[in-house]
Amino acid sequence: MIPYNVVAKLFEEQAKDIEFYQNSEVLSIKTSLEELLDNNRKQLVFLVGEPGVGKSAFLNNFDTLFECKYDIIKFDMPFFEPVDFIKTLILKSDQEVKEFHLEGLIQQVIEIYKDAHYIVLMDEAQLLSNQMIEVIRILADSKAFWFVLAMHKHESKKILQAPQFATRPHKVLELGVLQKHEYESFIYTQLTKVEKQYLAQEISKKYLKNIYKLTKGNFRNLKKLFFHLFLLLHFAHEHKKVKYQKLSDCLILMAAIDGGIIDA
Repeated sequence: MIPYNVVAKLFEEQAKDIEFYQNSEVLSIKTSLEELLDNNRKQLVFLVGEPGVGKSAFLNNFDTLFECKYDIIKFDMPFFEPVDFIKTLILKSDQEVKEFHLEGLIQQVIEIYKDAHYIVLMDEAQLLSNQMIEVIRILADSKAFWFVLAMHKHESKKILQAPQFATRPHKVLELGVLQKHEYESFIYTQLTKVEKQYLAQEISKKYLKNIYKLTKGNFRNLKKLFFHLFLLLHFAHEHKKVKYQKLSDCLILMAAIDGGIIDA
């Protein structure tokens, strides 16, 4: 019998065994983005959504989603210094940095990429400095790059209202939450890997409504809850806590508290 702490690892945030889950929201964003990219009118695209809905995962799996159709340059965090950003873009083209001042660097990077079809993916774009916003505006105006900037929804308004972006062609795509039936599918897929389909069936019949209510369709919180739920089950079996050795609404609530999903 596979121990519950091993099952828990299937739901760990950075677990390699968690395949990118292409829910209906992801597929909708993919379709919209593909239409934009195929039009070949380079512009700014903003991918917004609440923390935990899967924006980072979308960017991390961009090549897989689009079957490597596009050339991408991906940054997990924005640069704070425009000079460092431009130098990195130049070096990624396998060319030497020939300029020292920002204006010269911008001209060099535009010259390198102007006839290419690169998409710059940038996560956590709500952290962009004013200087970086201006540089991205210049590069977007040059039509040397596509930009896909992912950011938290509640912090996106400030960035989107910046004059550098508000007055230029751009598209806002919002990644929403999972639906209840998508929870069911994901849970079943993960638990099948450890031959615990019976647990997935029990969860679907008895506890799915409560789990959805606690996590509100947030994918990260769903994984957190199950990670802590199976750790609690493992602890109960290891320490002979009979009361907590089976699934229950009480145990699910405890997992939500342990995962920081709700306050005690």
